[in-house]
Amino acid sequence: MIEKVVDIAEKKLKGYQWEIFYLKNKKLKAESNDFNLEKVSSAEDSGFSVRVLNGNSQGFAYSTSFTEKAIEETIETAKQLSQITSSDEGNYLLDKLQETEKVEYFDTFAVNLPIEEKLEKAIELEKLVKLKDERIKAVRSSTFIENIVYTTLINSNGIKIEEKGTYYTAMVSAVAVDKGDSQIAWSYNSTRFLGDLNLEEIASEAVFHSTSLLNATTIETKKMTILLAPHAMTELLSTFSYAFTGDALIKGKTLFKDKIDEKIASHKITIVDNGRYPKGLYSSSYDAEGVVKKKNVLVENGVFKGFLHNLYTAKKTGQSSTGNAVRRDFRSLPSVDITNFYVEAGQDNITQFLKEADEVLYIIDLMGLHTADPISGEFSLGASGIIYHKGEVLKSVRGITIAGNFLDILKNAVLVGNDLKFYGNVGSPSVVVEGLTVAGE
Repeated sequence: MIEKVVDIAEKKLKGYQWEIFYLKNKKLKAESNDFNLEKVSSAEDSGFSVRVLNGNSQGFAYSTSFTEKAIEETIETAKQLSQITSSDEGNYLLDKLQETEKVEYFDTFAVNLPIEEKLEKAIELEKLVKLKDERIKAVRSSTFIENIVYTTLINSNGIKIEEKGTYYTAMVSAVAVDKGDSQIAWSYNSTRFLGDLNLEEIASEAVFHSTSLLNATTIETKKMTILLAPHAMTELLSTFSYAFTGDALIKGKTLFKDKIDEKIASHKITIVDNGRYPKGLYSSSYDAEGVVKKKNVLVENGVFKGFLHNLYTAKKTGQSSTGNAVRRDFRSLPSVDITNFYVEAGQDNITQFLKEADEVLYIIDLMGLHTADPISGEFSLGASGIIYHKGEVLKSVRGITIAGNFLDILKNAVLVGNDLKFYGNVGSPSVVVEGLTVAGE
């Protein structure tokens, strides 16, 4: 199908630069309820987009139809738009493909498994949750998803890249009930290979978090030492990830503006975006514009090193692309975004720290992350968790608020664990932060 699009583009777009992007996604989804498959769906989404450059003026259009008429209309629309849009020096296409070692994760074994065997994962996850603790009275949702994705990128400069990948996701929410109180918590993860999707780990986290918050109370307002376990630190990191992009820099929407080579964090903090991370959810050979993906160190031992770029933001800021052009699907232009984004694992033993510490607040849930300000770094979040004393649970707390600045989290990190864990494409080890204000009664 893509060949037909390219043939028509070559005829219709003489004198223009152009780019064709094709994507096909085959999605299988199952939801379990009371150990039965309640909802099952199988769908295929496919289409192509055309980007046309008339000098530095850009036109863009897409279609889900591959009839000759639809292809011609889509190309003509993109062409006409390129004739009326403003010129922008940031608009250009890659002109040479750099050879690189192939990075591709495709689970041929799982793709060829009987569908029924894969759908059973949703039921298996629900069973694991309900059997872990008698206080788990319900599972609100237990879901399994398989995505099989094929992409092709071709442009008028001779670039041609074909890639494929598999993605497996499981998510569950557990409802715990005890002494008239009920609490709900959820957990999820995504992997490139079905065999790496650890349902036991997902179930354990959901059960631990929901049961730990039963009969929780509030506390008085004070400064505390906070333990941000991987799931909590990952949420914060994801919330402020846009601030690390060249787009945020151009728009003046980042707290890291004018901070290159400045110390912005504890020497224990190193933050990385690695488009080639082993089995990473967003790992592949090339980005959405054909630039080789690589490991980009953004914060090195506390020092800010730079921003993530695609071709556009690199051109506008006088930098080079870092291989961070991302497309969510064929309906959108490439944007600059994170790939596999994480805090590097440290050397600290968090379990030992908990055994020795007088008072530590382990954060289970953060609420209101959408209200955080990526420009200033300020946040004020509802929270719940557990207070540990010398390794023992002192009490469970909820109805509290933690407030501060993302830079405070980074600067006041005193321990970074060796327990790096990814949730989707964002990861972190446990991070211990001192002196964070916790508002309660």
